[in-house]
Amino acid sequence: MNTSSVQSRRSTSPLKQLILTSSRELFRNVKTIIAMLFMFFFFLLIIGGINIAINESRVSPIVSVTGSSQLSEELVSALDEQGIVAASGAPDSSTTAQITLSNDSSTVVLSTPHPPAWMPLVKAVHSVTGIQTSNITVIDADGSPEVDLLRANLSTVFIAGLMAIAFMGTSVPLVALRQRGTLRLLGTTPVSRLAFIVSQTPVRFALGVAEGVIILGIAVSQGYTESVNSLQLGVTFVLGLAMLFAFGYLLGSRAKNTDLITQITGFLPVIVLFTSGTVLPPGIYPPFISTAIDFIPSTWFMQAMSSDLAGTTPFTSIYLLWALMAGVGVAVALLAARLFKWDQGDL
Repeated sequence: MNTSSVQSRRSTSPLKQLILTSSRELFRNVKTIIAMLFMFFFFLLIIGGINIAINESRVSPIVSVTGSSQLSEELVSALDEQGIVAASGAPDSSTTAQITLSNDSSTVVLSTPHPPAWMPLVKAVHSVTGIQTSNITVIDADGSPEVDLLRANLSTVFIAGLMAIAFMGTSVPLVALRQRGTLRLLGTTPVSRLAFIVSQTPVRFALGVAEGVIILGIAVSQGYTESVNSLQLGVTFVLGLAMLFAFGYLLGSRAKNTDLITQITGFLPVIVLFTSGTVLPPGIYPPFISTAIDFIPSTWFMQAMSSDLAGTTPFTSIYLLWALMAGVGVAVALLAARLFKWDQGDL
């Protein structure tokens, strides 16, 4: 074995060993694993259940289709194959849903006071015409919009789950190691603070990827992915998760009380969920609060993620959102390394 390979092995082995130790330590604590994943699946089941209760338990519609004659006939045939009563032409007294087709958009108007099921109509319009579902507007006769709650909240649920990993799965174990004196022993070795922080990331990043696969699988199965740019989505995921990890390390860099950190990290994803603008309508907040929400780093992540998963338009350029996440992530990570204490008695 030559000198360069020996030196390379010596330089990389400590970090690899720290990564393996961190992974074993995380999976040894079953409660932490359950707490991290519970937040993600709990919110996903809640939003999915509400969506089914509101949108998928309605009666089948009776549809009239207007617009391009050729596309109208194709859409009527597609709806008939699904067992939905449909006809081309102006609506009559029995019509409960009217679909109007144009070149690159479509409008679905539902009857009131008991609007029928509309999600199958949106899927059929997209399938036949190729119009993106984000360009298919669904309203009732009074002009009030209908919302696919699952699609609107998919990015919010995902980011709440990632926050549980980045905070509860990072800050809490760090504080626990400090309380047990394990970090004090590491502080006597040549391991740098930054290297130790970096070593905590790979296994937690893998858990975040696993949640991302679940979210993407739901998006594919529900037909939400026609506007997804894989490269753009990947960049958003990496930058956003790295930023959340940086905040997680900062939160655990000096904390001494495990119980207090557990309470804080359990509450943070809930705040994100209710400031997302999807669970609670943005209109309920005063204008200054709505503006303040746009300055919350998790909002940048959510806006960028929603642009692909829900087809929404972020409040600013996605490239600016990326720059904000990258800049804040690097600054907070460096600050966390600077403030990090090995032991509760460190100055």
